[in-house]
Amino acid sequence: MSTTMRQAVFLALVMTLLLAPGAKAVERGGADTGPGQFGISSAPQVNDSFRSGGWVERKNREGMVSRVEERLAPRAFRLNASGGINLATGMVLFSGTGTHVGLYRGTGFLDPTFVIFGAITAANGDALEFTASFEIGTMGNVSATFIFVGGTGRFEDAAGQASGPVTLNPDFTFSIDVAGFITY
Repeated sequence: MSTTMRQAVFLALVMTLLLAPGAKAVERGGADTGPGQFGISSAPQVNDSFRSGGWVERKNREGMVSRVEERLAPRAFRLNASGGINLATGMVLFSGTGTHVGLYRGTGFLDPTFVIFGAITAANGDALEFTASFEIGTMGNVSATFIFVGGTGRFEDAAGQASGPVTLNPDFTFSIDVAGFITY
């Protein structure tokens, strides 16, 4: 989901939270008496906490906003993998476990600049797309940085990054353990 779309969804949620309780109170011809609501009406005040549009419904909407905010908050992410690189084709195949993806399989393509473009596919089929770049340290240590760039299913709007050490073997098999954050 693009930034503009996120802003539109957020605005719609805010408008729903601000306008809907008052509109329902006017429709009923009375004041909404839930916490934080003020109404002026010649009709008798009625505690409508358990009616549609009352305090309970507002609390449910507030819960929805909390879930949206939670969804957009950065979450810890960790991934370990083992796999191999086919130098003739540039294909990278790996698998392992990770937070938010569980048991997964990964595929990618190693381009001539040694950047991998690929996807991590969870058991349910949701895919987390990434680019991975590598840095060689002064002692020959290799570290990887994964940048998450969307995906499918629950990872459609994913963003974040994770980095960590890579162990590269002479036969071009490898193991990796990265940690960072993700939002989706």
